[in-house]
Amino acid sequence: MKLAPRFAPWARRTAAACAALALAAACAACGGQDSNDAQAQSLTIAWWGSQGRNDKQKQVDDLFLQEHEGVNIDGQFSQYGDYWQKLATGAAGHQMPDIVAMDLPYLNQYVGNGLIQDLTPYIDDGTIDVADVPDAVLDTGMVADGGIYAMSSGVNAPAVIYDRTLLDSVGIEVPDDWTLDDFTDICRQVYERTGTKTNAGYYRDANVLEYLLRADGATLYSQEGLAVQDPAAVEPYFAMFQDGIEEGWHLDPTIFTEINLSVMNQDPLVSYADNAHRSWCAFGWSNSLGGMQSLVTNGDDLALAPWPSDDVSRSNYVHPAQYFAISRDCANPRLAAQWIDFYLNDERANQIMGVDRGMPANETMVERISGDLSADDLESIAFVQDVVTPASSTINPPAPAKAVKINAAIMPSIQEQLLYRRIDAAQAAERFIDQAGGVFNQ
Repeated sequence: MKLAPRFAPWARRTAAACAALALAAACAACGGQDSNDAQAQSLTIAWWGSQGRNDKQKQVDDLFLQEHEGVNIDGQFSQYGDYWQKLATGAAGHQMPDIVAMDLPYLNQYVGNGLIQDLTPYIDDGTIDVADVPDAVLDTGMVADGGIYAMSSGVNAPAVIYDRTLLDSVGIEVPDDWTLDDFTDICRQVYERTGTKTNAGYYRDANVLEYLLRADGATLYSQEGLAVQDPAAVEPYFAMFQDGIEEGWHLDPTIFTEINLSVMNQDPLVSYADNAHRSWCAFGWSNSLGGMQSLVTNGDDLALAPWPSDDVSRSNYVHPAQYFAISRDCANPRLAAQWIDFYLNDERANQIMGVDRGMPANETMVERISGDLSADDLESIAFVQDVVTPASSTINPPAPAKAVKINAAIMPSIQEQLLYRRIDAAQAAERFIDQAGGVFNQ
């Protein structure tokens, strides 16, 4: 997610990904590729993440290979934005990796285009053992036809990761139950007392907006398209950005031309030259706490709070951190299913991964590995179990396939125009409703 005021980098990436995925959809009915013995004994596994995640994943793969003589694994990782372009390009050429990481906003798109396989047969015959996976977690990989197309690798929750040491030093406390107004008030106070600015979720997808709408029992999407039609319903979200840039507490948008927000060590919470480039918080997910804490060089302690909302309990949810799915192009889907089962249920694999992809989806493994986890990882688990789970509601169903364009292009474009003061919050709300609604009429 490289940012640029001229829109060029993300616009090129989005166009390429959309074009490739459109071609993939056209190719979906062309039939599977022929497989040979070498292909059948090999697994190509692709995911997004950091080098640290890659190192852990290689250890897990090596353990799997010890138990599956003659099998080869080719692990491939990318940063989040690049990952989806590569995956779509591979789909268009019938060269998708055998096992692919999947994210909730993309699930319906890949299922609808016939690009990933239903895991239900492998669950039913016990190849993938889900006995210790809660139904609520398992069901997040289910789509409208009743098939389970993706297996959650772990669970997390929406989280504001913030510099607790900085806020403690000036007497500011972040509550577990705070409104959007509370958040902006704290942003002002932090800026006034320390000079440190805020990244209020700039260049995120529409997740934060959808979270805010849930407070009123509203949804951003229906299965047919955009569910919200009134610009007034989304204007408070955009007003946050307008207030931040006008009052000086939001980071200047030019700063984001110098960094890549999909790379954790470039986030303004942990990497900055001065207070003008620094954010006291980051909108993200609970499982990122340990990784971000490891990047802090000034000794400050980071902490977690829910995303703000007028009704946090109603807005909040437990979220599948990252899925694994078996692609249409996989030559040996049963071997791929065995790998997913190993990742899910092997204690050694869970010890290695910890909470890198969220709290383990297997409830038994959470208990078994807790003694091996760092204090930050334990804090991440406690946040999900003790803060979010008792005060949350069921996650929304996966968004319609066309919502990918809204997340990848429309929302970041509008946020960018707001922070460059080319439009105001009211105009941003109108443009969002018009442009997002138009996606479903194409």
